[in-house]
Amino acid sequence: MPKGTPPRPLNGNPLFFLGAPVSGSMNWETVAHEFAFDGSWRDIYVFDTDIEAWQRVLDELRRSRCDLVFRRAGEVSELPVAAVDAFPAEGQADQMLSITFAGVLANCHFFAREEIEFDIDPRDVQGQVQLEGVFAFMRLLSDATGKDAVLTPENCREIVVFRSLPGRSEIEYYEFGG
Repeated sequence: MPKGTPPRPLNGNPLFFLGAPVSGSMNWETVAHEFAFDGSWRDIYVFDTDIEAWQRVLDELRRSRCDLVFRRAGEVSELPVAAVDAFPAEGQADQMLSITFAGVLANCHFFAREEIEFDIDPRDVQGQVQLEGVFAFMRLLSDATGKDAVLTPENCREIVVFRSLPGRSEIEYYEFGG
């Protein structure tokens, strides 16, 4: 797929490319306040990871048919095949993976091998389709790693708003409200 081309939904479903079911979802109106812009992003984490978990996530993202853009020192580059090569070497500039799904942009800066972290701008989540996209992305992360994926306010890893458990389509919701 050419760079910058949005993924084409399969079977008319805008989330099918993430490979996660869209049924049994939360109603947007119930949780919209969790995405009210307060000047900060929302973080999606998977904790206690290792390079093998990163490898499984990157492999699943490649298969997802989402729009992936990898940058090394600000320049667009091919996403490395080996997860270990996605991390900056000592003395190198930051590396970033941007993924777009259902109109939501998620960025990963490869801060640590011990946790997977993506940040999203809550203004990108404007309705049910984007909410389902976030949930499908969280399911992909939890299923690929075999660990919980959580959405939190920016830099507030202890305040879990949404949780995806591996192998489960339901998303757990813990009201926070911004």
